[in-house]
Amino acid sequence: MDRTIQKDLEIAIGHHTQGRLREAEALYKKIVHSDPRQPDALHLLGVIAHQSGHTDLAITLMGQAIAVKPDFAEAHGNLGLIFSGLERWQEAQRHFYQATRYKPDFAEAYFHCGNALVELGQWDAAVAEYRKAVEILPQWGDAYYNMGNTWVTLGNLQEAEVCYGRAVGVNPDLAAAHFNRGHALETLGRFEESLASFHRGLEIEPENAGGFCGVGNVLIELGRLDEAVAAYTHATALNPGYADAFYNLGRVLVMRGDLELALVHYQTALTLRPGFAPACYNLGNALVELGRLDEAEGCYRQAIAARSDYAEAWYNLGNTFRELGRLDAAMEAYGQALLSRPGFAEAYFGMGVIWLLRGDFVQGWPLYEWRWKKRDFPPHEHHQPLWDGGPMAGGTLLLHCEQGFGDSIQFVRFLPLVKEKSAARTVLFCPQPLHRLFTTMAGIDHWVTSWEQIPPSDYQVPLLSLPYVLGSRTTFATAGLPYLAPDSQGVARFRESLAKLQGFKVGIAWRGSPAHKNDRRRSMDPRFLVPLFDIDDCHFIGLQKGAPKADQDFLLERGNYSDWSGMLDDFADTAALMAHLDLVIAVDTSVIHLAGALGRPAWLLLPYVPDWRWLLDGDESPWYPSVHLFRQSLRGDWEGVIRDCVCRLGEAVVGTQKVASVFLQRNKP
Repeated sequence: MDRTIQKDLEIAIGHHTQGRLREAEALYKKIVHSDPRQPDALHLLGVIAHQSGHTDLAITLMGQAIAVKPDFAEAHGNLGLIFSGLERWQEAQRHFYQATRYKPDFAEAYFHCGNALVELGQWDAAVAEYRKAVEILPQWGDAYYNMGNTWVTLGNLQEAEVCYGRAVGVNPDLAAAHFNRGHALETLGRFEESLASFHRGLEIEPENAGGFCGVGNVLIELGRLDEAVAAYTHATALNPGYADAFYNLGRVLVMRGDLELALVHYQTALTLRPGFAPACYNLGNALVELGRLDEAEGCYRQAIAARSDYAEAWYNLGNTFRELGRLDAAMEAYGQALLSRPGFAEAYFGMGVIWLLRGDFVQGWPLYEWRWKKRDFPPHEHHQPLWDGGPMAGGTLLLHCEQGFGDSIQFVRFLPLVKEKSAARTVLFCPQPLHRLFTTMAGIDHWVTSWEQIPPSDYQVPLLSLPYVLGSRTTFATAGLPYLAPDSQGVARFRESLAKLQGFKVGIAWRGSPAHKNDRRRSMDPRFLVPLFDIDDCHFIGLQKGAPKADQDFLLERGNYSDWSGMLDDFADTAALMAHLDLVIAVDTSVIHLAGALGRPAWLLLPYVPDWRWLLDGDESPWYPSVHLFRQSLRGDWEGVIRDCVCRLGEAVVGTQKVASVFLQRNKP
């Protein structure tokens, strides 16, 4: 290089580094005027052009420098940065690659090449470039951070967490890395570490609303809901326009049972971000819990309008249609859910429930088997092959209960048929409260109530899979009734006490298990029962286990009610008590299944759209001939149901009195 040009270039670079762009530009131009192919001057003129906002000129000048000197790594690198700024990622990546080709220790070029590859969706290649950057500069926190983000995109949270850890190891004040490490640790289930990571990030950036949202998410996982509410609330105070914070606040309020307040925050999230599909969806879920099904339908439709392949929204729209009694629409919605997500177990299960509700057991039972693949359905831990309904003489067949007590009581009816078809040694694994009751059941050789007692078995079958395995149609439903019986000692235990009660004896239960997802619709406030208690010559026997004290206190104010639940340690006790009752009246809970299985007269009080086993219409049960069904004619109309019961109960009491009178007349001395 000419000495004069060399000297001018050194002076120009000095001006440039000191920010005196005009002086530097003049000297670069002087050099180019003297030597139009001087690559350094062309390159640095391009840098000044870019700094001055003349991007096209910068690209031209740097291109000229590279044309003169193809191995000019710095020019390739800067041209790559310009193309990155223009989001021309392919050209950017090409120049970064050339920069590293001609300068293998050019860490910055590897880093920016990785960034360009991320934008191009070439994530594996991006990771490789970031690795090269940190091999050259091991203390480069940003490179570890970007590599961590790329691992997240690739779904490798373990590698991502390691990268974020290294990023904060070399740069402890990199708040974004602390926050992202917190997210990765949360997903990995390392919640305490995640919480610590978010808190460290907030020490650096105490007004980071996203950091407080992250804290809230982890606190939910730890079950610390009140603290989560506080974290999300603080996030909304820091950033009143932060839709995600309001959305998450709504979520945790639902978990805490504050449904009305949750609605407010979901709606705020939607005001801030119209078309926010998860907020529409969860608003719909909250409205369903509040019984506002028509509004919920609208929310699910909005979620689907925003995201047409939103399988969960289609599925819950189907559930809402089912609760509204619009079964054809429910089927269509489940079908759309399956189009959005083939193999979606919940949607297949929903279809199965519709078929069963319609009484089409042939189509319903196979689809009902999808319950085992539902995310919210507890799996069983029995790993033996599923029994196929065929003979297995000499083998051992394990049958096991599932779902609620009522389900088990309903489906043990099939055990004699199982014994006949399998010719096997049959073992029933059942909950302790059912054990004594089920020992009266034919078709079982051995009963166990704990895992430790289960003997080696060749096959297994869940009780509610028996209709599917056996190919059951409605003809099986009422076979062999009654199929349970109270034990004689238990019956004798209650005889004297119940004989002292005057009048028509009615067992009563008004609530199901609070853990049941449909309990709010199937259970009733005991105040609805008051008209029944006004009927003369009736005494009501409380069979309700675990009722709130307020319920019992209210009913005990009636002169013709007594609570017997404290004397019922298991279902065998309840069965023995029922032997002395004239009638059982209950909502859809295990009490009604027990009465039906014993063949005792019972009245079942049903919501507008009942559980599938009670079908859509009719006043007779397909499962229990002794059970009469009283259905809501309007959603939530328990008053109408009780009104019908009052009429029938009055007639039953009068009829009993007439029979008793005739009996006494015939037996006068």
